[in-house]
Amino acid sequence: MGAARKITVYIFAVILIVWSLIPVYWFTSMSFMADVEVSSIPPHFYPQQPIIANYLRMLGYPATEQYGNETLYFRPSGYSEAIRRGILNSIIVASVVTAVTLAIATPVGYAFGRYRFRFKNSLLMTLLFTRALPPISVLIPFFFLYQVLGLHGTIVGLVIIYLSITIPLISWVLMGFFATLPVETERAARVDGCSRIGALAKVVVPMASAGIGTTAILTFLISWNEFLFAWLLTQGTNGQTLPPEFPAMLFGVIDNTGLFAATVIGLIPPIIISLLFGRFIVRLRIVDPVTTIGQ
Repeated sequence: MGAARKITVYIFAVILIVWSLIPVYWFTSMSFMADVEVSSIPPHFYPQQPIIANYLRMLGYPATEQYGNETLYFRPSGYSEAIRRGILNSIIVASVVTAVTLAIATPVGYAFGRYRFRFKNSLLMTLLFTRALPPISVLIPFFFLYQVLGLHGTIVGLVIIYLSITIPLISWVLMGFFATLPVETERAARVDGCSRIGALAKVVVPMASAGIGTTAILTFLISWNEFLFAWLLTQGTNGQTLPPEFPAMLFGVIDNTGLFAATVIGLIPPIIISLLFGRFIVRLRIVDPVTTIGQ
């Protein structure tokens, strides 16, 4: 790659990063502002007098802040209970979905990536077909089904429907990753007396830890950020997760600074998960479906 091309790539990368981070900076900055500063004209691009009261009241705590020559008193937000419950529910749902998805998708991806077996192509096409369906096409059927089964507004119901999203996707990703791992190490373990399951657990899974860790982050983020099913199936119930609460804050009693603070709070768990598993983030090689099918 020539020098001019490298510079062009770097410029576009910087532009993309800045474009992506501007909204994050904007609502993070406004989450530390008082209402009077948020509505000021011209707008302030950074907090003139930063306060943390918005975060405290969104978590259900009163706060007192000195703002200039005035003392401002903040009561807990009326949305604080829903925000706390939504965060807890989102953590539970995302954690359970991540654990179950990896437990199922790891052996599935291993089987598809390593072995030839009967009906492999048909099963692979079925797996891919589940991801080809747009979520909106199954939204209403799931709503009525959950009403009949008593799963509407429950964490269990959300976990089930999220697994139908994550298991096919993660199985597909891990299939490509397992297909790139060297076979010789696994064969040596089999020669040394390991069973097929033992070789998978003791040899293949440790070799695939990078891919598994990366897909764990991906699964957690999908479950944490999912809005459509959570909105239809849990809105207004005790099983409501965090994403459906944000529209309620826009169409109910509008609380701008509280909304900004709640948005930042909602970013913290995914950031923590990404930092904890960041060392696993590698560039995964996804095998060509045309190449994989028929092997």
